Amino acid sequence: MRLAACVAAFASLTLATAAQAWTRPGHMVTAVIALDDLQRRRPDLLPALDALLEAHPDRGPFQVAIDRSVGAERSRRMFLECARWPDDVRQTPADHPQRHLALSAVAAADAPPAARQAVVARRGKVDGEALQALGLDLRTLADRTAPAGERARSLCWAVHVLGDIHQPLHTASLYSAAFPNGDPGGGGARVRDPLGGGIISLHWLWDDAILRSGRIEDVDRRAAELEAAYPRAALPELATPFDLQQGPDAVWRETFAVAEAFAARGDVPISASDQTAPELAPTAWSSLRTLAERRATLAGYRISEALIAALDAAAP
Repeated sequence: MRLAACVAAFASLTLATAAQAWTRPGHMVTAVIALDDLQRRRPDLLPALDALLEAHPDRGPFQVAIDRSVGAERSRRMFLECARWPDDVRQTPADHPQRHLALSAVAAADAPPAARQAVVARRGKVDGEALQALGLDLRTLADRTAPAGERARSLCWAVHVLGDIHQPLHTASLYSAAFPNGDPGGGGARVRDPLGGGIISLHWLWDDAILRSGRIEDVDRRAAELEAAYPRAALPELATPFDLQQGPDAVWRETFAVAEAFAARGDVPISASDQTAPELAPTAWSSLRTLAERRATLAGYRISEALIAALDAAAP
């Protein structure tokens, strides 16, 4: 295989393995925040969401999530499964790895001149299908003439990918001293886990910053903590309501700006090797975790707004 083909294959593999965003527990947390917001603002839409999820054609993951619950708890568990379903179907025919990503180039604090020139040259080029797919899924969800099963799949992808594009490393490829040719999504950047002590990628550090337990009790507790720390009124980003046409691009630009600022500060030094993976200073870990918590909470509220807009558009 030629060198260029090898590089392309490695980049594709890195993109696919990096595309997790918040991990499954994190997506469940954003779903609880969205559901809480819907219950406060538009409880009249909950039966429509419930009916769509009952029509989802991939019943297996939903039946596992439901267990023996009934009534409102059954509906809640279906919605939490909806948020994580695109991760639960990985490596199946329903999997679409490129839908989780929309990566543009960012220069880290230690990026050499050639890497910074590469960043400038790549501006305007985005790798991944997240924005196009999210727009299509929102349109399908808003189309009351579309088959219910198709709308249910689009509902889950929209909830999931809207969460994904709030995670900074789902919008950024890092160009640095360790990665002068770029590291898609930070999947190859190695750091020492401040919680477990092992070596993980910078991408996974962001993903895991919200929650590492999938127990529903822990998910509910974490969502309540984030809603208390970041009520809607405390988030000026929510002053502009989510727009079905322009919203995906607007959220991406907002998140990409967070990624740029984070990379430029150099809070987290990175390595291309496990052997030289650095430890994080407590202040750096605190800063990253605070950013991740804020982004995940915004994602929950934005998911609620997007569903309100789409379901209102679909109303007869």
